[in-house]
Amino acid sequence: MKKTYRVGIIGCGGISHMHTKWYLAEERTEVVAISDIDSDRLKAYSQQYDIGETYTDFVIMLEQSDLDIVSICTRPKFHAPLVIEVAKHQVKGILSEKPMAENLGQARQMVEVCRKYQVNLAIDHQLRFNSPYVVAKQLIEAGEIGDVFRLHAICGGGDLKDNATHTVDLMRYILGDLPVEWVIGQIDRQGTEVKYDLYSESFSLGYFKFFNNIRGIIESGNDTAAGYHHIFCYGTEGEIELAVPEGPMIRQRTSSTDGKWVTPDLPPEISPVKDMVAALDTNRPHRSSGEQGLATLELLMAVYESSRRRKRIYLPLEEPESPLTLMIEAGWV
Repeated sequence: MKKTYRVGIIGCGGISHMHTKWYLAEERTEVVAISDIDSDRLKAYSQQYDIGETYTDFVIMLEQSDLDIVSICTRPKFHAPLVIEVAKHQVKGILSEKPMAENLGQARQMVEVCRKYQVNLAIDHQLRFNSPYVVAKQLIEAGEIGDVFRLHAICGGGDLKDNATHTVDLMRYILGDLPVEWVIGQIDRQGTEVKYDLYSESFSLGYFKFFNNIRGIIESGNDTAAGYHHIFCYGTEGEIELAVPEGPMIRQRTSSTDGKWVTPDLPPEISPVKDMVAALDTNRPHRSSGEQGLATLELLMAVYESSRRRKRIYLPLEEPESPLTLMIEAGWV
């Protein structure tokens, strides 16, 4: 009989319900313990999902509940310290919410500590499991649109760290997690925007040069072109469009379709939890591993750093702090 993985959840706010439902849908996981500093919310959550072990102190939960997997569903500023502490308690896997961390220094430490304690770290960029984006990746790998030369992505209404982190991560995923050579970007901050306790911006624009000379453009914020996780993939033999505004989630056109848009069939989706189970079973990285989360966060931070330094930023990015925070605290924006 295959192992059933014991799960604990830290933080019982809105996003945690998505995690819990994933675990309930996976026959080889069981949510046995939850932790939240709000005792009333903790009680309501335990009753809603019939979870017996409840803790207002997550460290006690880790010490007493013999957990295999922990989901971290707190506010972003707690992601890094919680991942680091959880990794030290002999769990097998961690699924932490995005954004991965406040800055690149924290994210690198998260990856290093999880590597040291042999913990399979995943960052919840769950759209990597969304069928239209999976199919787009497969079509590109099969050469259906020839050689890709540009991606143009739009995340209307969202900031880089909270919303466009998904969009940028999808750009990387669609291209097989291809490394980026350099980034140039600009941001606009019209007020005193803060999102989930982190500094935010009104609008951002980033331009990426991938290592095989593919170019990527990301626009996010309050005045973008229409679209949300909307990605245009341009190739020498055709195009793929994803999350079409007021249209299908995916469509393509090539010479074989006589230049007409067609919608490919979509396969069933799996959840990040199912992939975590498979990753633990086979000792492989998660599709949305800590390393991939780090690479995505580096691009977001490089957009900020380019805006701060007014120049093109070659990777790896050296600045460990958030360049956006540095700009704001210096009174530049």
